[in-house]
Amino acid sequence: MTLQTFDEVLKMLESRVDWETRQDFSFHGMEERLEELRQLLKYFGGPETRYRTVHIAGTKGKGSTCALLESILVENHCRVGRFSSPHLYSVCERIVVDGVPCSEQDFAELMGSICNRINTWKPKLFEELTYFELITLLAFEYFARQQVEVAIFEVGMGGRCDATNICRPDVTVITSISFDHIAQLGPTLTEIATEKAGIIKPGIPLISAVRNSEAQQAIRTIAKKHCAPEFFLGEAFNIHRTNRHENIQKSFRFRTVPNKFPVDFELDDLSLNLSGMHQIRNASLAIAAALLLRAKTSRIGLDRAKIRNGLRNTFLPIRVEIIRTANTSPIFVVDGAHNRSSLMALIKTVRKKFPNKRFVIIFGISLGKDAEGMLMDLTQHFERIILTQYSSNPRHFPPQGLKTIASSLPNASVEIQEEFFGVVDESSGILLRDDSVVMNQNQESKSFGTINQEISSKVSVSRQNNFRLEIIDDCREALRKIWAESTSDDVICVTGSMFLAAELRQFFFEQIVQ
Repeated sequence: MTLQTFDEVLKMLESRVDWETRQDFSFHGMEERLEELRQLLKYFGGPETRYRTVHIAGTKGKGSTCALLESILVENHCRVGRFSSPHLYSVCERIVVDGVPCSEQDFAELMGSICNRINTWKPKLFEELTYFELITLLAFEYFARQQVEVAIFEVGMGGRCDATNICRPDVTVITSISFDHIAQLGPTLTEIATEKAGIIKPGIPLISAVRNSEAQQAIRTIAKKHCAPEFFLGEAFNIHRTNRHENIQKSFRFRTVPNKFPVDFELDDLSLNLSGMHQIRNASLAIAAALLLRAKTSRIGLDRAKIRNGLRNTFLPIRVEIIRTANTSPIFVVDGAHNRSSLMALIKTVRKKFPNKRFVIIFGISLGKDAEGMLMDLTQHFERIILTQYSSNPRHFPPQGLKTIASSLPNASVEIQEEFFGVVDESSGILLRDDSVVMNQNQESKSFGTINQEISSKVSVSRQNNFRLEIIDDCREALRKIWAESTSDDVICVTGSMFLAAELRQFFFEQIVQ
């Protein structure tokens, strides 16, 4: 076959099965497919063996952790490739070297070469390969050709059967475990954690910030089975708040625990531009991963000032991205939260950051997501919610269906999951939760695991009865209308889906503030 232009490559990719646009799929038979992909990489000459690799899975925080680690390493003069998904505007964004996306020309030329080689070797396999599998193969090849020293691969979904799981990691990372993709990963945290722990390899160190005891136990079981050293936040390394009068991300300290982490390391005066306490946890994972990489090769150096700069300079769009065009304009917040855990992190962040503002939420999700749970959380915290749908993907949930669900939610108190971030306020000895509900840590030597077991992971809250639901089918018209009605006292928050966030972010810059 002949693929010469970027447009021709896109048409070929768009003709393939793309699980990101569908929900009717399972992992049945995927283990056999992964073995075929491994053999394919061997046929390509083993590009995955030419660089160090970090493999990152988790329900949320994967993309942020990848970007934070990339920034640390690039700042320390390491050539770094990063593979992530989904993209916002161009598929080239998924494959990045030193922060620069693959060019359309390089993407087209390399994809054409890959397709020709696969078609020559196994024509049947070539016909069966999915959109994600082909792009993943391209990433392996591109990073080898670009002579990166470290490649960071973000899992697409799950872990065990994900196409990225053909990599040969030097470090694996599991960021968090919560409910998402239940149809594919399972209805319990144990099942979800087991799927994500499928990235653990024999003898390869695992870093994790998972705190739920059920999920953590599932991960530990698999790590022990593979004799993989395990390093959990709160046991092998800690993060501490060092200035209680500022937002948590403004000042924190990282340190490893003697005899529980391979590298004795401590670093204070750390800060992030990324909003939200959960990003501190992601930053700690990135630092720990960088330390383990350095322990494996002398080619990677880690200067303390450069680690600080790397964390401080990390930017990711649509991760609680806050935009204000003028002091007299509304505040625009765009976030890709697409499950209940991510949504609660967003809610807590913006409510704390803008305590005296009015909020309007523009909300749209994909089919298969926890519509009832996410709407329950929104109606507990906000009075005005605009229900809409994105136009960039056929998986959007009809707004009228969302309204029906929201209108039928019970008025009684409900229990919702609360997440502990494992961050200690050094000045008060308090373990912080994302909503600042706290428990005194009476003894400094008390382990995070013990504290976590002592605190109930659920709290009872009541829904507001005065929330207002509106339907505007066209998400762009929804943003245009709300922006025109709003003042400097308003915060307009877009959330529910990466697809919705990406579409309205682009529309905002092109049409609203042009």
